[in-house]
Amino acid sequence: MHSVFAHLILDVESVEKSLGFYRDKLGFEVRSVGELDGHRLASIWANGFEILLLQQPEEDQPIINDRGRGLVMNFQVAGLRQVDSQLKREHVSVLRELDDAAFGDRTLLITDPDGYAILLSEPVGTVH
Repeated sequence: MHSVFAHLILDVESVEKSLGFYRDKLGFEVRSVGELDGHRLASIWANGFEILLLQQPEEDQPIINDRGRGLVMNFQVAGLRQVDSQLKREHVSVLRELDDAAFGDRTLLITDPDGYAILLSEPVGTVH
């Protein structure tokens, strides 16, 4: 079987709250927002990668305390030090503070409003 990863689907409590995070705090592009059979949907793009946000009708929403259990999304960003400062000013939840590595990847681990873990990384100098 030949397969290709199509996109990531995140079950969210509120599409609007998630859009506020991914669009307004991380700068992702919103491609569409709509409703289908009582489900709220939004398609967001991060440099060509699609994430579908899915909000189920209230009566169908699962009781989930930690949606992100075991899932970590990694996005490479430029200017991670500045991004870190901005996210802290906006009170984004930080799981692991900025690791300001001298080589390899500089990293910052945060969560979205539903508890999904997001690793922001920035390649830095190399060892010779």
